[in-house]
Amino acid sequence: MTRWKAATLHALASLLLVAAITAIIVPLWHPWGLYRISGVLPLLGLLLGAQMIAGPVLTFIVFKPGKKSLRLDLAVVCLLQLAFLGFGLHMLWQTRPVFVVASDMRLALILANEVEAADLARASHPEWSRLPKGAPLLAGLRPGTARTDHASVLAAFLDTGMDQERNPAWYMPYAQVVPRLAFNAAPSTADGQPAGTPEEAPFRSLPIVARHGAGRMVLDAGSLQPVRVATY
Repeated sequence: MTRWKAATLHALASLLLVAAITAIIVPLWHPWGLYRISGVLPLLGLLLGAQMIAGPVLTFIVFKPGKKSLRLDLAVVCLLQLAFLGFGLHMLWQTRPVFVVASDMRLALILANEVEAADLARASHPEWSRLPKGAPLLAGLRPGTARTDHASVLAAFLDTGMDQERNPAWYMPYAQVVPRLAFNAAPSTADGQPAGTPEEAPFRSLPIVARHGAGRMVLDAGSLQPVRVATY
């Protein structure tokens, strides 16, 4: 086997590995198209780049038919690739979406590394006292803590050093915030654009913000449950 063939086979295996990881975590951790604003796509790109450099590129460099230390060299390459893979998976885990929090005027996507353990311990409901391992949980923000209430937000920030949307102690069931969402959500099309005939629009939409992006969350007009994230 030539070094070109060895590197090509290693590259195909690395691509399949990253593709499999993507196929699992995107639907699991990023429902409703949250991947568009969560920042996971750049991380997957970095993971792929690291896998290609630590795998196929190094294989191409060290591979030489008949080389006495070839097995040892390839073992070291595999160990390096596994180390990069482990680090990449850790980063994906730490930055997975865990809560989608709705206030009067918008929704916020909260990532795992944005929530403090001490705040989880003070969660207003047991469901929010631990970070979910699967899909993010829907929650509402207690009245008076929305960003439009500048006085309460400033007081909370000065007191805690963080937005209330990242603090499970301020969460309430999503169903309890639905009436406020229904009042403020704009009639829209499936892609978040203003509806031409508002009275017949099957969807509503509100802004959704995250650390790495923003868009509009399209909601079902009847249930106000999330449908998809639209970005422009």
